[in-house]
Parts: sequence; structure tokens; C-alpha cells
Amino acid sequence: MLIMRYNGGLGNQMFQYAALVSLADKLGVDYAFDMDFFNKNYSRPFGLDVFNIKNNEVSGFKYKALWALRKYIKDRFFGLNVYAEKDFDYEKRFEEIQDNTYIYGFFQSYKYINEDLIKKHFSFKVEPDKENASIINDMKKTDSISLHIRRGDYVQKKRYASIYNHLDMKYYNFALEIIANKVENPVVYVFSDDIDWAKENLSFDDCPICLKKNARFEFVSHNIGDKSYEDLRLMSNCKHNIIANSSFSWWGAYLNSNPQKIVVAPIKWFQKIKNNPKDIYPQSWVAI
Repeated sequence: MLIMRYNGGLGNQMFQYAALVSLADKLGVDYAFDMDFFNKNYSRPFGLDVFNIKNNEVSGFKYKALWALRKYIKDRFFGLNVYAEKDFDYEKRFEEIQDNTYIYGFFQSYKYINEDLIKKHFSFKVEPDKENASIINDMKKTDSISLHIRRGDYVQKKRYASIYNHLDMKYYNFALEIIANKVENPVVYVFSDDIDWAKENLSFDDCPICLKKNARFEFVSHNIGDKSYEDLRLMSNCKHNIIANSSFSWWGAYLNSNPQKIVVAPIKWFQKIKNNPKDIYPQSWVAI
């Protein structure tokens, strides 16, 4: 059995699930998840129960001890192989993992993922409510573009503010221009954890092609709390995507099934250039 420890918010959980299930399928072995992260006083709840997934759990002293002592464990612990992610980029050695291994890390790369398999797993259990279904219907009638702005902890918490790149309007204007040049009827659906800031700062003034094509913004703010996953569904139903340096909008774009989709993503994920990922985006995405 392969075991993965969950860590982080919904987007991170999706990466961890996708990497483990893809590997388990390749090896033809069973898998389970160490859920102890959610037994602590963390603000990020378990979110994958909105999908049609199999979520076998493991628990017990062995796994608690392994996590507590992880800095001192090299490759074996209580009969388990241990695999710790060392780099943010794709690690080729991941392919050498064998059965009976405990795994932890973030695994934020499309290279870990069996796309066809994982898209089946990440289908939603329930249909969208009336309001979201209406928005999806509207998205299908236009050249809909999702645009995600993440602020929140990226600007409010010193720890994150010094790590993650702060995307400015130059990035979003350039991204809008790239897509608007290739579509006829652009409608931009804006998603953000600070929607008021987005309303105050977004405009088409620096995107002449957007003005020429009568583009408009639609600000999405009604999916809050335990309904926030609905924003992920809405993003995936847009025809094109402009993502932030956020695993949440990464998955919104990845789950987009439009074969002609244009996805624009920030080439600079972190503030320090040496830490920026090389393997996070599929090759068809436009990194700027």
C-alpha cells in the first residue's frame, strides 16, 4: 500500500491525491491517506469530499511518530519506506517509489498526474445549484474567461507575503490581451478572496483589444464558506483561464475540458527567481 500525508488547502490536497492515485494505478497497488493534518487546529479543512473519490484513511501512533520525527528519518521507519519531496519541481525519483511507502510533499506538477484517470476522480458529487448552473449556462454562450486574483494570506501574513510573488495589473492586462486577441466575444469572470479589491483595480483601460471587442467583467462572489469549491467548478467551465500563482486556480484551469482552451499563468510563482517552478504547467499553457 502507498500512503500519502495530506497537507494544505483544497488545491494542495488535489495535487497530493492526484500524484498518489496516479502512481498507485501505475504500480497496480492500493493506496490510503494519513489525515492527521486535519486533526490539528489548522484553518484548512479537508475538501476533497466534494468529489467522487475513494479516500481510504490510515491512522495510529506509527504515522504520528513518523511525522513528528520526519527530519531525522532517512528512508525507513517501522517497516515503511519513506519518501520526502525535496524540490518544488518534478522529481524523477518519484517514479522509483515501490509499494509499502509513506509519502509526503506537495507534488505540484502536471508530470505526476495521469490526466484521464484523475479527471474522472475529480468529478463533482452533486450538481450545481440554480445560481451556479445559470452562470455555467451563460459561460457556454460566450468566450468566457476565468480570471483569478489571490490576495488574502499572500498579502496579510508576513510569512507568505515574503515568499509568494504579488501579481500586479500588468500581468492581468497582458494575459487579457493574449486571450482577447484570439476570441470574439470575451466575458471575464473574476474570482478572488478579495473581490472588492478586484472591482476597484480591474479595468480594460490597458487592454485596447478588450475595449474594441466590448469585453465585460462578471464578478463572482456568492460562493463562500463550504460552497467555495463551486468557484473551482465555475473556473473549469470557462472556455479560457487566467490563473494566479495559486493551486486553486491551477486546478480550475486543469479541469477545463475545452480542447481549444487558452490558459495564461504567471511564470514567477515565488518572489525569489531561483525557487520558481519549471515543471508546474502543462506545455500548452502560456507562461508570462
